[in-house]
Amino acid sequence: MTDSDQRWIGRYLDGVRRHADGFDADLVFLAALELPHTPGWLTGEDMLAQGIEVTMPNLPRDLALPALQEHRLALRVRVVGPDAVRVTLAPPGEPVLTEGADWLGIVTSETTGPTTCTVTETEDAVQVATPALTLRVGRRPFTLQLGPAEAPVLRTAERLRQVAGFPMAPPVLAGPDTITLNLEIGADEDILGFGEQFGRLVKNGQELVLTVEDALGTGTGMTYKPVPVWHSSRGYTGFLNTGATVTADVGHRRPSVLGLTVADTAADLYLIAGATPAARLATYTTLTGRSRRPELWAFGYWLGRCRYHSAPEMIEVADRMRAERLPADVLHLDPDWLVVDRLNTDFIWNTGRFGDRRTFVSALAERGFRLSVWELPYIDPASPIHDEAETAGYLVRTTAGATAQVRGTPTPDGRSRSLADLSNPEARRWWQDLHAPFLADGVAVFKTDFGEGCPHDAALADGTPPRHAHNLFPLRYNGAVYEGIERLTGRTPLVWGRSGWAGSQRFPGQWGGDAESTVAGLQATLRGGLSYALCAPGYWSHDIGGFFGPELTPGLYVRWTQFGALSPLMRAHGLRPREPWAFGEEALAIAADWLRLRYSLLPYLWQVAAQTHSLGLPVMRPLVLEFPGDPVAAGIDDQFMLGADLLVAPVLDDGMRTVTRRVYLPAGRWHPLTGGEPVHGPGFITVEVPISAMPVYVRDGATLPRVQVDAGVRNADDLRDRPWQLHVYGDGPAATLEGFDGHPVEDAEVIRHG
Repeated sequence: MTDSDQRWIGRYLDGVRRHADGFDADLVFLAALELPHTPGWLTGEDMLAQGIEVTMPNLPRDLALPALQEHRLALRVRVVGPDAVRVTLAPPGEPVLTEGADWLGIVTSETTGPTTCTVTETEDAVQVATPALTLRVGRRPFTLQLGPAEAPVLRTAERLRQVAGFPMAPPVLAGPDTITLNLEIGADEDILGFGEQFGRLVKNGQELVLTVEDALGTGTGMTYKPVPVWHSSRGYTGFLNTGATVTADVGHRRPSVLGLTVADTAADLYLIAGATPAARLATYTTLTGRSRRPELWAFGYWLGRCRYHSAPEMIEVADRMRAERLPADVLHLDPDWLVVDRLNTDFIWNTGRFGDRRTFVSALAERGFRLSVWELPYIDPASPIHDEAETAGYLVRTTAGATAQVRGTPTPDGRSRSLADLSNPEARRWWQDLHAPFLADGVAVFKTDFGEGCPHDAALADGTPPRHAHNLFPLRYNGAVYEGIERLTGRTPLVWGRSGWAGSQRFPGQWGGDAESTVAGLQATLRGGLSYALCAPGYWSHDIGGFFGPELTPGLYVRWTQFGALSPLMRAHGLRPREPWAFGEEALAIAADWLRLRYSLLPYLWQVAAQTHSLGLPVMRPLVLEFPGDPVAAGIDDQFMLGADLLVAPVLDDGMRTVTRRVYLPAGRWHPLTGGEPVHGPGFITVEVPISAMPVYVRDGATLPRVQVDAGVRNADDLRDRPWQLHVYGDGPAATLEGFDGHPVEDAEVIRHG
């Protein structure tokens, strides 16, 4: 593929070699030409062999066929578990073929279980089968089908042609630096996923460029946490094991084609079969890792501002929270703790603003607060540690040998910023150890902000190819801090990260970035969280009130607080004050009620959180994850399930008035959380929602553990010794649950509803 403009179509298999867990072959490509004035592709083969309708009266007679040139790539098909198969296409000798599946740091397990399979060859195809899946690879022409021959759940798009028979979406196209897979979208097929995307949950009709960006908001068309994972309503999940940019054309250019273009010479595709997206997520997270449950305090209320400017200012906020008798666990400190505090982290504490760090942390602890501290992986050349890091080889360099500069994020002073090269084990350890004095002084958690700025020509110390370095940087950055906290403290760690990629669920949590303080910002935030949950299932949250934009109205603050109170993690943060008393007495009183409701539900969140590790499920779930057979559920992206049993319908409004909310209830009986008559689904209902309320329904059959929260509760630790109440909805028995101490809950009061 030396010609910079040459394209190639994968046409046929050659030299099939069978193995116990799959087969190898050469995929022979032929030089191809994209037609200049009409959709379609042409190779140098006989036109009838290509399926061209040569009898069409208006078929151009002067078509110049490309030369009949061949190019070969290695095709490897391996069963990696009972319900998962890996299809790798690459030039011979590429790392994806010679290294383990974990070579990029995304995949953590080579297999998910037994790889026993049957490989069958016929004249037309090579078939790999397990009891749970069948992959049929066409010999000539090359095609892929997953599932039964009569009703495959996935098939390549070779059937899709224009009127003259020219193929519009060949199964696989290769260019000098790209590979495109074209899959057929079925008539009733929905495609979901691709990470944190702020548009509609069903991606049909969209074109998405999966590259990590400082998105500068939630309405710019960019995203902080794309993930090359998607789910089909037909019954499969796809995952591209790559750090390269992926362009996903989901029926955008061609209505029935899912085109996946990888900006690389190799494509490493995992296909997971299964009747439900929950089952497929379990397999995916077995391959790429799962979230561990954070400590109890992490589920409490977090409060921050960009920025608090001094220790006295934060102590005043802490005292006011206690005076208002509002429960909260964490106060967050943005960059003012640094001396050089603009897009720089050198871990030099600003004693002029915040005094002695240990004394400050202790003062917050006396008031029942833990401290969260901001960081990013960039270093200002004006910092005293910059030259030390550069001399030691701890900074990212470019392929030209220069010190790399952050891309995509403007600097306030015009100076470039350098990046810590966290692929270098020595640099990684150095960066982790810079956290040690903070952790020793009692800092609880670090907000791992940014991380989207690794340039595309980065030459990382571990030899990661430059095309992968940019998107993998957030995974390594958040992983370095997360694992450093564990190494230095011995406790279950937590970060609060903005950027991410495939595998980021291993390093919880993440938040949705810098949303605008508008209803549109709230809507985009919710959609982004639901989409991310399907691809990096774990602990996601958002800035209550949005981060920037128009002055936050009291009504929008209340509505966003209600959404936050039923989110996996809960934090209020923005450029301007987000303290509950900043929005008037009525908003303060309503916020207090929702904060106490959240704390009362911490026993329930504790159960749900255990499932992120045991089952690979997110805490916040799109309805389609719990109700995959419901034909309406996939399109619902303004509601969610918190765990399996609470249906939450945030109110997208910015006024203090009562509004009408249309809510979809899946099949079954649903109990209003705040009391009232049960409602039956499936179907839409319309409810009147005053500013003090948000529709929340409990699934029939649920056991909802709660604790009573009065004005004396300061934080989550105050709940540890309080008795639980088991609210049982319906006629079934109360479930056995795990207490905060890890032991089964005994002697809890059982309260029955309906």
